[in-house]
Amino acid sequence: MFNVISTGNEEIDRQFGGGIPAPSLVFIEGEHGTGKSAISAQIMQGLLDSKKNILCVIENTVKQYIQKMKSITFNFTRPFVMNQIIFVPMYVENAKWSKKNSERILSEIKKFISNKLDTVDGIIIDSISPMVINSSNESILNFLSFCKEIVAKGKTIIITSHSSDFSKSTNTAIIGAADVYLKLGTTFVGDREVKTLKIIKLLGAAESPESGFAFEVDMVFGIKIVPVSMANA
Repeated sequence: MFNVISTGNEEIDRQFGGGIPAPSLVFIEGEHGTGKSAISAQIMQGLLDSKKNILCVIENTVKQYIQKMKSITFNFTRPFVMNQIIFVPMYVENAKWSKKNSERILSEIKKFISNKLDTVDGIIIDSISPMVINSSNESILNFLSFCKEIVAKGKTIIITSHSSDFSKSTNTAIIGAADVYLKLGTTFVGDREVKTLKIIKLLGAAESPESGFAFEVDMVFGIKIVPVSMANA
């Protein structure tokens, strides 16, 4: 049974048919610079506004991530200080990276999530790319099964990824397993580049969602929907 949680952005909620269904497994796919972190942060803001506790796995340090999000109007300082967000930086000081060590990341993150599961309502992984760079398809699919088990326990998981992270067969399995699958890109409107979001899959929406939309990430207003037909994007 899905509930629908507002993203905190009325325009995006309208495009999504009311908001993000919860609990759900949400995948956000796109290349660098397509707005994956902004969209995941917008959903995280909605979860926080709904008094949900979040575990957030990030590529940056905590300070870098908070500053980056502040630059696009998301201020996660207070929920962090109030322990509403637990940040888990993937890169740690003096860590020695090797193929063997990187193969262990998925299993270690899985253990950490399992240990914190009773204290959080939502999990954000932004992004999964460093976790799967040397992982086998089997390990990735096992992690996907683990995510589905967590969603069955009433938690929402948001994962951002790059288009090249997975094999074609694994990506097909991910789309099948996801409750929400969003594909981001960019297009030009005249000489102006905008980001695009295509809704590949969205189960549990309160109303029929749109097929997608174009948007910009503004340093003052945050995510702004651009009135451009996706047919032209």
